[in-house]
Amino acid sequence: MYYTSGMRAGDLIYLARARAGMTQAELGERAGVAQNAVSRIERGQIDPGFATVVALVRACGFEPEMSFAAHDSSYVRDVRRRLTLTPRERLDIAVDLAQATQRAALAGAGVSRSSEGTA
Repeated sequence: MYYTSGMRAGDLIYLARARAGMTQAELGERAGVAQNAVSRIERGQIDPGFATVVALVRACGFEPEMSFAAHDSSYVRDVRRRLTLTPRERLDIAVDLAQATQRAALAGAGVSRSSEGTA
């Protein structure tokens, strides 16, 4: 599970709780936090501190890790260009990429197109 810059702390806690298969009440009990506080955090009504986020994620059975990465905007121009395409054009590109990936995987496994359907 990855936290991105557009993600709220409540989103992260919700995802951890959902993956753990826990209710808000169960998480609250494990973490020593009231169920309504868990609910308010998940809905973005409370902005918990870092220590609270860590405690809630750990109560879900996960160990949060944090690392820093350099900002990389190298893909922004391509994303902007693709957003000008129609849905059909974007789908055609995706299909072409998927087919090329499949061909590369088959070639790497030593499978030729002529032997794909044979047993």
